[in-house]
Amino acid sequence: MISSRRARFFSGAVLVALAAATRAAAAPRIVAIADVHGDLPAFKAILAQAGLVDESGAWTAGGDSILIQVGDLIDRGPAMRATLDYAMALERDAASRGGRAVFLLGNHEVMNMTGDLRYVAKENWAEFAGPDSEKRREDAWSAVAALRTRRAKQLGKPDPAVGPEAKQQWLAAHPPGFVEQREAFGPDGIYGKWLRGHAAIVLEQGSVFLHGGIASPEPLADIERKIRDELATYDEDRQTFVTQGLILPFFDLQETFAALHEVLDALDARDASRGTTSLTSDEGVRRARYTRFLAWDEWAMNSPDGPLWFRGYAKWSDAEGRFQLPRILEALHADRLVVGHTVQQKGAIQVRFGGTVYEIDTGMLDGAFFPGGRASAVTLEGGTVTALYPGEPPQVISPPPGKKPAKAAALR
Repeated sequence: MISSRRARFFSGAVLVALAAATRAAAAPRIVAIADVHGDLPAFKAILAQAGLVDESGAWTAGGDSILIQVGDLIDRGPAMRATLDYAMALERDAASRGGRAVFLLGNHEVMNMTGDLRYVAKENWAEFAGPDSEKRREDAWSAVAALRTRRAKQLGKPDPAVGPEAKQQWLAAHPPGFVEQREAFGPDGIYGKWLRGHAAIVLEQGSVFLHGGIASPEPLADIERKIRDELATYDEDRQTFVTQGLILPFFDLQETFAALHEVLDALDARDASRGTTSLTSDEGVRRARYTRFLAWDEWAMNSPDGPLWFRGYAKWSDAEGRFQLPRILEALHADRLVVGHTVQQKGAIQVRFGGTVYEIDTGMLDGAFFPGGRASAVTLEGGTVTALYPGEPPQVISPPPGKKPAKAAALR
């Protein structure tokens, strides 16, 4: 009886082990790609080299692979709208064939959602321009002129510049397609709505993927929640500013900042003339909201140390990495981090801190921005990490046996 029970136990244990091994063997291959920056042909080419799509760009990997693109699909390069359209279509195409195409938020996606348009290429505006763009610009300028005039009267200021010269300056700074682009990235716009439905960070098969990096230990769920909450707060604040008549719906971030500073300066000037600070309850609420909004670099989604902007992994010494990474990985319940954002020298993926960090941005958009850059991808399959570069054979870059990434808890 005892031997029979032992036999059944042993048999069951073997079956459980075999089932676990089968699940592990069946785990989809992960293909990670970093910043695209509007270089759609290079993006499609590296996807094809990784065996995810065919020559037409259609998903062919079935359910055997997962694509994780770690943000910055847009800005700098010539194809903003076309790249986003392709990403949206690929996401649907992969899902319909049993696969997954995961697109994470980068700092440039957030910049466009929030109206920080410093890196929008000239060609991008033309992608959004339509047959009625000139009329829309004229209507927008009329609204701007009316707002300037109304605000000057409310704040007791001299008549603002709204004549022909001011108009031409405004039109030069707001090319055809500007108004349409702002609508497209708004909460209800085709791209803004899609992007707001995407994560900033994801854990897959023991690896954490995100755009910039994690500067200090923090649970993954808390990191994601901060970004989502801040985007929601931004949308709520912006709508409040529109309702209060401070800005117009198509204002960019700098125009919004200027409007808030104008109000705060007027309150300060009034208080200075009275020699005291005497805010009504409504004015106190407004001042607090405006001041919080203007502390833009302190928001997690905008902070240099935040998950979308952090560049520390490229700067930390080995000693700093050995001290910080075990704690960061333990908080994330992960073995490694895969990040983009910081272009690596000589267009080569970098492996740091004993294989716990993979920096995979190799400057896909070659040219003035990233001289010597090139497209690349990493594949993660069965514990092996492989780098892919155009025209080159695959290169295994994971640490050799005996130097595999250790569990975070073991590194303390």
